[in-house]
Amino acid sequence: MKTLLTTLCLLAAASLPAKDLGVNPVFKHYIGTWKAAGELKGENSTLDVKEEWTGSADGDNSFVVKGTRTINGDTQPFQWTITYNEGADSYDALLTGAESSQVIHFEGHVSEVNLTFELKAITGNGESSIVITEAFADEAKEVIESKVTFTGDTGQTTLQGVIKHEKQKLP
Repeated sequence: MKTLLTTLCLLAAASLPAKDLGVNPVFKHYIGTWKAAGELKGENSTLDVKEEWTGSADGDNSFVVKGTRTINGDTQPFQWTITYNEGADSYDALLTGAESSQVIHFEGHVSEVNLTFELKAITGNGESSIVITEAFADEAKEVIESKVTFTGDTGQTTLQGVIKHEKQKLP
């Protein structure tokens, strides 16, 4: 009986449709080429951030944002790989740097009503975090505002700011 139940559960899970993130109410607007700029301010520092990136669906259940990020003049490649986690009804997002270095795992939630995307990573010894909340700033869905907050081990805000992304028009 236990074997039959296990087999039925596996068959049911295998038959669940993949979630095409290219048609998701939020991610479908991320498709294309973007440029971004903003500042993240800390108690004793300000980081000037510029990005150029491209967003695209990558098969079933995956969305990729790939580009370069310049922080205070230092340019590095980055890639976000976002997948839908059916069991948790949430999104897993991996942020990687050059040659897959600096991997940070974020958990995310999309509001299909408000068209927002919120990501959170627990960092350090488990007490510090990075929270990113993205929302469209215009009706055409061609401007995204990313509110970024880094917190330290005691919950204090160590760095925060807004990065504004603008979709680039095709010539």
